[in-house]
Amino acid sequence: MNEKNYSKTKVIITAALIVALIGSGIAFATTQKEKSEELVVQGSLKMKEATLNSKLAGTINEVLVEEGETVKAGDPLLSLTSETIEAKLQQAEGAKAAAEAQADKAAAGARNQEVAQAKAAFDYAQKTYNRMKILLEQEAISQATFDQVEAQYTAAKETYNMAMEGARQEDKAAANALVKQAGGAVAEVNSYLEDSVIKAPMDGVVTSINVDPGELISTGMPLAAVTSPENPWVEVNVKETDLAKVHLGNEVELTFPAFPGETFKGKIVNVNKKPDFATKRATNENGDFDVLSYGVKVNVLDIDQELYSGMTVLVHFGKNEGK
Repeated sequence: MNEKNYSKTKVIITAALIVALIGSGIAFATTQKEKSEELVVQGSLKMKEATLNSKLAGTINEVLVEEGETVKAGDPLLSLTSETIEAKLQQAEGAKAAAEAQADKAAAGARNQEVAQAKAAFDYAQKTYNRMKILLEQEAISQATFDQVEAQYTAAKETYNMAMEGARQEDKAAANALVKQAGGAVAEVNSYLEDSVIKAPMDGVVTSINVDPGELISTGMPLAAVTSPENPWVEVNVKETDLAKVHLGNEVELTFPAFPGETFKGKIVNVNKKPDFATKRATNENGDFDVLSYGVKVNVLDIDQELYSGMTVLVHFGKNEGK
């Protein structure tokens, strides 16, 4: 090869290398740009949790489960006793029995002995009235004394008539209403006694037991907590400047630091309409406006790993998050 041809070949090779380097640079820049366009936001795993308390004050009688135990909805977790509620139940049952007896009496009417007593009292009052009426005409007694006798006579007459006729319909209705009211009181107290057994509101895992047997508790005091591992979700905050990469209904990629090298799927199910807070305050760098943050909820799709509430999750909102 002569020197002229060698120089020409060298120029061609050099040009090819330059083109290759330029192409590599463009590809590298494109890759970096694509990576920079991907939005990755850290969030925490959420699970449905129920904190259990009591409607009544009392003493913890028995703790029936342990922390970490799997339970089904309706399984008893704790039992407690309440002397106050038990005493109220006795009072309510006594009031109901008295009301029922009064209603039975109203329905049956007066007994023969009661009718006889009312008749005897009426006869005596009538005789006394007739004598006093004569004495009043003779001005032997005062009008006030006669008025008193007349009132006693009228009362005895009404009592006798009621004994003969039996209770009025209104009296029977009133007695039956008292029975119904007393029955409601008994049912209410019984419902409180049913609440003395604290039960699991859903399938899940007992994540905390806050009391021990023999411990006194008050109403509203947190006694235990049950967490459901079903249908977990992730909550993240996304800056408003990144919301263009977040679209309701799209699937996203999830990674857990607890499971390195593994990726999982999630679905965007909610984007809050109201901002949570300002992630950046107004500065010259961001155009003199606050950069707000919006809450985004991502449901975790099928996953075969054991998850725990509060786990760190990275949500990858890819650059192709189109509608």
